[in-house]
Amino acid sequence: MVIMSEQMPDQLPATDWSSRSLRLNCVGAGLVGKTLCHLMARHIQLNQVINQSQSSAQQAVDFIGAGRPFGIGSKPLTHLEPADIWMITCPDDLIESVGNKIIQSGRLQPGNIIFHCSGAISSKIFQIPKLADISVASVHPIHSFSDPRSSLESFSGTPCAIEGDPKATKVLDDLFQSIGADLFPINSESKSLYHASTVMACNYLVSLLELSKMMLSQAGVDHKNHSNPLKGLIEQTLGNYLTGDAQTALTGPISRGDVDTIASHLTALENAPSNWRKVYCSLGNIAADISSKQSLASPQSLQAITKLLNQKDADRKYD
Repeated sequence: MVIMSEQMPDQLPATDWSSRSLRLNCVGAGLVGKTLCHLMARHIQLNQVINQSQSSAQQAVDFIGAGRPFGIGSKPLTHLEPADIWMITCPDDLIESVGNKIIQSGRLQPGNIIFHCSGAISSKIFQIPKLADISVASVHPIHSFSDPRSSLESFSGTPCAIEGDPKATKVLDDLFQSIGADLFPINSESKSLYHASTVMACNYLVSLLELSKMMLSQAGVDHKNHSNPLKGLIEQTLGNYLTGDAQTALTGPISRGDVDTIASHLTALENAPSNWRKVYCSLGNIAADISSKQSLASPQSLQAITKLLNQKDADRKYD
């Protein structure tokens, strides 16, 4: 069980999820929201699914198989139905304004919980009136929701970062555990750096793999009508990293200390887009740090490689 502070309230709300006694409203049911709602619908009473338009809310309800659609762009907020838990899953840039509008609508009641699912934003962004008995939190699943139907099958076991008021985190911990999540605490102040790490591992990994294919095409390798020749290498590398660590997974010229090979790569990248070379050199420096812990390459060769990677374009020489 996740504990978010040293002192928990003496009495936390008794939660019997099998009774479906708590009610949930979802605000912003896109890929994340409608997936979570579908998973949660068996464990909590889903009231309203609230999107900008009535039609998009209806589409989300059709996918979820529960709830009532509400178009926030065409109906006043006074028509919002009461709920015990308000889940905000709209895009990050809208979470603060949308959440605060919901709070200011007067539809939240004492004892309610409001939370969002952003990895970069803390729960402290909501403006809760001083005397209001409303608890806030955030829960961020480390999961790619690109295909909601696929996510329904693969969500179980997903790590989720959770932070916020103890009352809210206790209830949300139980709810997310019921759909198979593996929760861990995160400090509110560290969320931006934490989220940057997930972006590096997911979004930027895609960018890196796409860049490798672009380099392949630049080298004259036709892979459009064939499977990606890098597929096996990618799978082997990911497997080695996930079952071991960086030191056991890193191979190649920097790991071996092959100075001439790195020099030839940099020469080949001279006529490529400048950002290709910047990415190569930045990641090369990290690879050199990893290689220094492997003890396969000599310190002298790693020093020479690092010097090459950090030379300015005008000063770079490979002879």
